[in-house]
Amino acid sequence: MRFLPRALVAAAAALALTACGNAGGGAAAPTSGTVYFGVSGPVTGPNAEYGRLWKQGFDLALTKINAAGGINGRQVGLKWEDSQSDPKQTVPIAQKFVDDREIIAELGDFSSPASMAASAVYQDAGLVQFGFTNSHPDFTKGGDHLWSPSLTQDTLQNANVGFVAQSAKKVAVLYQQTDWGKTAFDIFAAGAKRLGIEISYSSAFLPDSTDFRPILINARDSKPDAVVHLGYGPDGALMVKQLRDVGFTGQFFGGQNTPEFLSLAGPAAEGDIITGAFTTDDPRPEVQEFVQAFQAAYRETPGDFNVYAYDALTTVVAAARAGGATREGVQQGLLSTKAFPSIQFGTFSFNDQRRPADPKVRELVVTGGKFVLKS
Repeated sequence: MRFLPRALVAAAAALALTACGNAGGGAAAPTSGTVYFGVSGPVTGPNAEYGRLWKQGFDLALTKINAAGGINGRQVGLKWEDSQSDPKQTVPIAQKFVDDREIIAELGDFSSPASMAASAVYQDAGLVQFGFTNSHPDFTKGGDHLWSPSLTQDTLQNANVGFVAQSAKKVAVLYQQTDWGKTAFDIFAAGAKRLGIEISYSSAFLPDSTDFRPILINARDSKPDAVVHLGYGPDGALMVKQLRDVGFTGQFFGGQNTPEFLSLAGPAAEGDIITGAFTTDDPRPEVQEFVQAFQAAYRETPGDFNVYAYDALTTVVAAARAGGATREGVQQGLLSTKAFPSIQFGTFSFNDQRRPADPKVRELVVTGGKFVLKS
């Protein structure tokens, strides 16, 4: 190439770069063989338990989907990448998925900040990012290829404060020191003011904290009727145990419907109330069929995050069946399908914000060591 005119060399180099850049994301998806979805989620690290729960839900859904013929006769598979739910890792994972022409949509990430860090990569490439556990109200605002069946913090915290108001007029609130946690607290605080609930003490805590006693003592000494925790399962379990250790005997609202929360918290969780998605005592036939299949496969009781993953894969597969097993087909299927099957909702559709159109929130209480519908 050293004998070519300089302008032709530059043009040839630009063409080569363009071809390399389009080799993955810009190429057409295969029309035969396995149909793949990418999963960006925590396999290791502090949130690895959620990845384990996802995998159980995904695998159960895959078994049912593939037994029913997959997507138009093609089997369905997943390509996993371990993000540890770290925003610094989700961006390169997103680029890897975008460049893989076999992947027709992405599922994840676990936390809203981790997902939102990568959203622009998916949006720019026209690859659906299906953030099925992303409750931050701003998640889907980044573009029309960002979808979430998760209830937003607006919905969850307004329901939560309504549940709290039934038994408490004065509360202490402890929330994760993240954008997600601060957003949850702000929504809860506004609802508390509206309903006449006094917040006697509030404090943020670091997500990787293990000793909450200093802020729990302050919370106890503010003499609340209840303590409200806005965070995840592991920190919620430690918090309720330590809250009982410092002598608070009032109502606790917090934690999550996961096996890890119940096992770590133990008897201290008895009577705990949360806003939840699912209980095994729901009499709907599809729920009981799911519970029986899950227990047969894993010898465990399913919780919310198993259901979230199961429903998420069911939804994107239904979209691909409707619109075609391509990136454009998944997007069109999500736009055009009016009723998606769901263990959590029964059936649901998306609104113009690409969120569930008719969100349903359940009040769950720990009774006899498990979450049940509060009567």
